[in-house]
Amino acid sequence: MNDTLNRWVQGVTLAALLALAAALMGVGAALYASDSQASAPAAPRGEP
Repeated sequence: MNDTLNRWVQGVTLAALLALAAALMGVGAALYASDSQASAPAAPRGEP
């Protein structure tokens, strides 16, 4: 019983860590994309 519980806890912990890593990578990618768009030079408006 105890060994089964340990395996279950390890599986849940691994899944939670992988989900956290994926979420952090998603947030990092979103922040990187928004930063690169914000630092891009503005397009000229065609005014002299």
